[in-house]
Formats: sequence, C-alpha cells, structure tokens
Amino acid sequence: MFPNRSSTVVRNLLIACVGIFAFQAIAGSLHLLPDQVLSAIDSWGVLDPALVWGHGQAWRVFTYMFLHANLLHLFFNMWSLWVFGQPVAMQMGERRFLGLYLFSGAVAGLFSGLFYLLGGSGHMAVVGASGALYGVMLAFARLYPDVPIYLFLVVPVPARIAVWILGAIALLSGLDGGGGVAHLTHLFGILGGWMWLKFDDPVVGFLDGIRRWRETRSTRKAVDELVAGEEFFDSRVDPILRKISKHGMGSLTRQERSILERASGMRKKDNTVDLRAWRRDRE
Repeated sequence: MFPNRSSTVVRNLLIACVGIFAFQAIAGSLHLLPDQVLSAIDSWGVLDPALVWGHGQAWRVFTYMFLHANLLHLFFNMWSLWVFGQPVAMQMGERRFLGLYLFSGAVAGLFSGLFYLLGGSGHMAVVGASGALYGVMLAFARLYPDVPIYLFLVVPVPARIAVWILGAIALLSGLDGGGGVAHLTHLFGILGGWMWLKFDDPVVGFLDGIRRWRETRSTRKAVDELVAGEEFFDSRVDPILRKISKHGMGSLTRQERSILERASGMRKKDNTVDLRAWRRDRE
C-alpha cells in the first residue's frame, strides 16, 4: 500500500537533524570548537517563548525543530519521521510535505510558546521535531486511516483514532505540567497539521490562479508585440525587400536602411508565442 520509493525531502530532513546533532556531539567531545560557540548554537536555536514573543526572535519557531536534547530524543523523532513521513511525502508530494512539516512545527512552537509564557515558563528551552511530526502523523491518519499504529509499541489502534488519543495524552500531560516534556508543543503540532490540510488546497489554488493570470498577461503582451512586429514587416519592410530585389541595395535611402536595421533587431528577439496557434485558438 505504501510507495516503494524514498522521499528526498524526508532524507534531507533526517540528514539535517542527525548532522546537527552529530556535529554538536563530536565538536563538543573532541573540543574542536570553543564551548562558547557550541552553547551559542543552542542558545540561539532553541524555542524560548519569552524571546519569541517578547523580543520578536521569530526564527526560533523553525530552528528548534532541528535541535535535540539527547540521542534517544533524536532516535525516536527520526524514526517517526521515517515511518510516517515517507508515505505522507510520497502521497502529498515533496513540496507540500515540506510545507506541512515546517508549518506544523512553526505553529506548534508559536502557540505552545505563548501558553508557556502565560503560564510563567517564559524562558524554558524547547527543542525537537516532535511538534512538526505530530502534524505529519495527522496527515498520515487522513491518508491511511485504517493502518494500525502501535501505541506504546503494544496496542494496535487505527491511525484515525490513534492520533486523537495521542493528542488527548498531550493535552492532559501539558495541563499536568508535562514532566519536562513539551506536551503542548505536540498538541499544537496537531493543530498546525490540521490547519495545513484544511487550507492548503485553497491557498495553493489561489497562488496557481495568480500564476496563471501572470502567464496570461505575459502571453498577451508577447502576442501584441508579435502582431505589431508582423504589421511592421508587412507595411514597411516587405516593400523595401522588393525594392532591393529589383534595384539592389544601392537604391535604398537612409531612412529605408534604418528601417531594415530595426527589422533585423526585431527578428533576433526570442519569443516563444506561436502567433498562428494563438489566432487559431482565439477563433
């Protein structure tokens, strides 16, 4: 049922997350970089609600997705990305999947950060791709509703039900304090995924409409130039060419030579519009 091919965007996200984690771990253990530089990567990349909402550091709602607290955290997130992301990306398409992933993670970071800030946890540091992955899991449940997901690696539950169970767990755990896990970020990741799936088609349709309008306008402009050029050749150039065939180049006036030079420049322009086909379609 799932596609056999692998997704380029999923592989690239895996490489990015694993690569950043490996770089930090290796550079730290071998002291390849000063501790200040390594700590700066975390301090400038984590989701800090107070800095996002209070100081406008909006890049954090994206960068936190590529940082992870430890190897186990990284493993489970990357495993989820591979298992759920592959079929979703191949079904939705690479670009739409990347939009889903980044939008879900950004919404998760933005809104959970607001709740943490209002709850007095303004300077907590949130990292991980979990928010984005919960949006991907929602998309998986929409595309493959009857595929079983093994909750807690034991209980098989259809995907369409499992995602809401996970959302409820995230909500209740978040209200209870979370035990060091950003459960509200998971919950708002589901919201981000729902928003993307709800509004992606209308937005894409609107953007396609703008693109088609621009292409039509460009085509009409090119056609107008071709028509004007055709009239120019018919009325001004062809008589000069007939004169040359009868009397030679020496018979041309300065004005006629200037017209030929202009016609030569017009013939060199690259225009991909098929004037005859355009006229035939218009008729």
